[in-house]
Amino acid sequence: MPRGDPVELPLFPLRTVLFPGMELPLRIFEERYRVMVRELLDSGSEFGVLLIREGEEVGGLAIPHDYGTTARIEECQEVEGGRFVITARGTHRFRLVRLLPPRPYPFGEVEFVRDEPEPLTPNLQAAIETVRTTFPTYFRMALSLTDQWAQGLRLPERPHELVNFIGPWLQVEEEAKQRLLEIGPAADRVAHLAEIIDDLLTRTREEVVAYRRKKFGALGASN
Repeated sequence: MPRGDPVELPLFPLRTVLFPGMELPLRIFEERYRVMVRELLDSGSEFGVLLIREGEEVGGLAIPHDYGTTARIEECQEVEGGRFVITARGTHRFRLVRLLPPRPYPFGEVEFVRDEPEPLTPNLQAAIETVRTTFPTYFRMALSLTDQWAQGLRLPERPHELVNFIGPWLQVEEEAKQRLLEIGPAADRVAHLAEIIDDLLTRTREEVVAYRRKKFGALGASN
């Protein structure tokens, strides 16, 4: 997992894990982050999103995890009271080297994580095929719990992109998503993702059976 030279980056600790490619809607009302947004809009720069380990999103100092994802603002609207409604999108994974003094928003020195191509070993190929088979089944069942239907999914071919695409859709705790974000080698990330989906399939099948029993008064099929 090669890293580049450290750079300084504005930081936004949140209760959400951001993956590369993931859309992130935010409402900005704290003055320190309003300053950050104004400066980012002027410079066109990115900011880093980190899952909070301890502390709160609003006010005070939140202690974040060490790995996060940079984000670029795609849409921004200033609303009443000088607040902002923005839509950002994740771009690259990074590791937090150290926190720097606030400016007035959180700032840190980070190293970017390079998701370089890796050899397509038999184990990696098997893990990719497992994920590409099991995730659509899980996704379809999860949607059925709210009477929704899933159209055909176009999953990325490359392993890191596959993990980053699927990660936001997993109905697991944010700490579990954080682990998926932090793992370096593609083979390990995809293998871990396959394990998560397998556990979710077992749980979701049981939920679907219970849901159909309650809705239809009978034991329904789970696929």
